[in-house]
Order: sequence, then structure tokens, then C-alpha cells
Amino acid sequence: MAAHDEGDGLDVAAVLAAQRTYYELRAPDYLAVAPSDRSATDAMPLDLLRSVVEGLGPLGDVLELACGPGTFTAELARRATSVTAVDGSATMLARNRATVGDRSVRYVEADLFAWEPMDRYDLVFFGFWLSHVPPEVFGDFWALVERCLRPGGRAVFVDEDDRAREAPDAFVVDGVPLARRTLRDGRAFDIVKAFWRPTDLAAELRALGWRAEVAPIGSSFLVGEARRAGR
Repeated sequence: MAAHDEGDGLDVAAVLAAQRTYYELRAPDYLAVAPSDRSATDAMPLDLLRSVVEGLGPLGDVLELACGPGTFTAELARRATSVTAVDGSATMLARNRATVGDRSVRYVEADLFAWEPMDRYDLVFFGFWLSHVPPEVFGDFWALVERCLRPGGRAVFVDEDDRAREAPDAFVVDGVPLARRTLRDGRAFDIVKAFWRPTDLAAELRALGWRAEVAPIGSSFLVGEARRAGR
């Protein structure tokens, strides 16, 4: 699904709908096959992933947003008091459940751009999700994160950074960074894909009232931690 027609502006709602559809259809081979606009699967090496989660310290009750196939969920579940895993794809949630195999993990199917939390958590975690949040709803997303956190809680995230920007099918429409990805059957979808520079991302979060630290790790990744200023 194209992001726009020639001469028309970007329909962000349509892009987000296409993004949800793409990941629902991609779920069965996610991480096994590289995206069509990339030369590798872009997965974080497992030893680095485990090091990131290990470095989080005491976790308490964890909310994982856009939990995907379960790579992070499994590591979080080993260390947390509880894990609630949210994703917009039913197929991805089923794969996560089968992969993680931990009956204590609670699963929620929800569109993160329309969902409201029923509880609050000590830690909100999201891996490789922030790059799929359009600039025009960036502030709204972080307001949601705040509503998910208990007083004194923190948000931690992992993603690709600007060093991974070399993508042949990446382009920008109306200030929104996009990537065109094609399924094995030839269907193409335009999704949001923002490759943040760590210092720029930290500055954006501070402008929204977060105490944030974002740092590059590995060959092309970033890790960040944010708490509401004054809390």
C-alpha cells in the first residue's frame, strides 16, 4: 500500500494501517528473512540483547509495547515480577506465546495508537518500535508511555540508530520517514522508519519533559532510558 499518490499529501492514518497489515503478514517469517529494503534481518545479536536486558537492573512489573515475536519478551520474563506484552498483530502474539512458552506472561492485542492501559507498571519497554512512530504522533505516544508508568517508573527502549540509515527504499513524504517493504508474494507496503541519531532523540524527549539518556551500542543500535522530569 503506497503512502501517497503523486501530488497528494501523506495519509498518516493509511500508513499506520498499512504498517499493521504488513507486520501481521510478515509475522511468520519475521527475523528469519531480511526486509525487502535491507540486506540483513537487522536483528540485535543475542548476546548484546541479553546484555541490555541484564543491565536494566530490578524490573518489577513490566509492560512491553510492540512485543513482536518474543525475543525480548523471553529475556524480560526471566527477570521481571510480571510481564504484559502488547502487540497489534494477532499472528505475532501467537508466535510470541509459542516462542516464549511462559504462561505467566499476559498478552494483549491492541493498536498502540488507540490503546489505553488498564494498569500501571514499573517499567515500560519497547524494542525496535520507536522507529515506527510518525513524528506527528511522537508526543502522543510518549504521553501514552507516561500513562502506563507508576510514579518513579521508567521507559527503556532499543532500536536501530542513524548508522543503519543505508536503506535503498527509504524516502520522506511530508516530513515522515518511510520505507517501502515487499512481501514474498509481491505486495508492497510503505511503513514508518525513522533512524534516530541518539543525541537528537534525547533532545526530543527532554523537550517533552523527560529526563532521557540515549546512547549508541553495537554496530547500528541505540538504547535509551527515560523518566519523567521531577519524578
